[in-house]
Amino acid sequence: MSTKKYSSISSCGISSMQGVPVEVEVTILPGLPGFEITGLGDPAIREARNRVRAAIVNSGYRFPEGKILASYAPAWIQKRGTGFDLPLALAILEASGQIARPVNLSAILIMGELALNGEILGIPGVLNRMITGQQKGRFRECLGPQANTGEAELLSKIKYYGVPDLRTAIAVYSGVKIKLDKPPIKHVNNVVMTKRLDDFAGQITAKRALIIAAAGYHTLLMLGSPGCGKTSLAGCLPGLLPQLSEEESLIVTMIQSALAQGEIIDKLATARPFFAPHHSVTQAALIGGGSPLHPGLCTRAHLGVLFLDELTEFPKAVLDLLREPLESGKIRIARAREFANWPAEFLLTAAANPCRCGYALEPNDKCRCTPDQIRQHLHKISGPLWDRLNLCVTMQSLSGSDLINSTSTTSGNEQGLAAKQIQTCWEIQKQRSVKLGFKKKFHNSNVPLTDYRKDFQIEEKTLVLLSNFAAARTVTARSFHNMLRGARTVADLEESYTVKPEHIAEIMQYRLDIGTLV
Repeated sequence: MSTKKYSSISSCGISSMQGVPVEVEVTILPGLPGFEITGLGDPAIREARNRVRAAIVNSGYRFPEGKILASYAPAWIQKRGTGFDLPLALAILEASGQIARPVNLSAILIMGELALNGEILGIPGVLNRMITGQQKGRFRECLGPQANTGEAELLSKIKYYGVPDLRTAIAVYSGVKIKLDKPPIKHVNNVVMTKRLDDFAGQITAKRALIIAAAGYHTLLMLGSPGCGKTSLAGCLPGLLPQLSEEESLIVTMIQSALAQGEIIDKLATARPFFAPHHSVTQAALIGGGSPLHPGLCTRAHLGVLFLDELTEFPKAVLDLLREPLESGKIRIARAREFANWPAEFLLTAAANPCRCGYALEPNDKCRCTPDQIRQHLHKISGPLWDRLNLCVTMQSLSGSDLINSTSTTSGNEQGLAAKQIQTCWEIQKQRSVKLGFKKKFHNSNVPLTDYRKDFQIEEKTLVLLSNFAAARTVTARSFHNMLRGARTVADLEESYTVKPEHIAEIMQYRLDIGTLV
């Protein structure tokens, strides 16, 4: 009786940044020589036949004769990328009887790309794949590229064998005890250079709005003249926001790993992401899309800051796509064969000129635009998006004394004090959300509420003041509730138990109607 020429090796792919378990099966059948891969693979997988054949031969092993049939199961899931090269090569060698894994060894997860000479190249998303393997509870060991060792070791619950080439991978798979070297170079992937509030003189109101936005995760629009410091102030945000928690750090690192383009991820992210796309950004680049589906900047900015400079220069269709993630914190895209559900909880901060010439807010009739031109300029921001901008602060050019002071940085600690105040505010919000029964969403801007007056401890006089303001201005229900959320943040910054009239009064000054500018 002939021996069954079959092998099955566990691997994992990536789909919408999540790991997808895949079984790489190989059988060698009698008949004319051939090599076929089934299982709904992309061109990179189909091309693996040549890479794997060359890697096996160049590593000193025999490529088997006969009809080789490989299957990536489950067959109904689309597979992409080169991460299945290594398990395919090992399965072929095992099915042909050239190698074998001892039965007393535990199940092992295998991934990696093969070069023609047998070298194993790094792949994106190793951390995501290993987390999926850990969640399934099947694997305590993982075999993969040496280049991904630093990233893989961020997950301590699975033993990772980082191997440089196919011959070493075969030795590890066969149970041989060998000492594996780690990559000699360490790269830091999460350093974010930020500006400091101490670097800027003046703009007291804008700085206060920035602190409120960071403290409650409220969307912010800075409207002002060219050169008044809008972009520079936005650059202070990463340094004001508290560092990522352990759980958040793992999530951000997983996103970086899945979207890595050649860079090595070997440290957990600590700083919050900060992205500032150019106004020529496409819809797919901002929210994701393409073929295959690929996350955009909204997902890359998850748990961080998305800064849109020159907001009125962005295409209106692109800006309107932000409405869903601002409301739900997620991006959902459906295609004929694919569906993506990506996280997108970011702090939207934007800057814009109030008119085409930029000087509508300046005194002494410096602006050359007509009222109709100003309206046309600001109407590039649609009503629904404008309604989702919680805070809007107007800024003018620096005065002469402020310009003189701006030539040298102050020796104070304005940035540090503000960051500490924001950290305290976040802790207050976390404690409140736990009492309300919410753990994941705790910011005042997005915590789910059923009774604002009770949950936020809003005084009756505060509600009366806001209702009078709403009656005199065009205020939607969303804006009304967002102003209450903003007032709660102001109260938290002052460590006040209740929301007082002075807290809502401060938020009122950040509620801007286009009609007030013309």
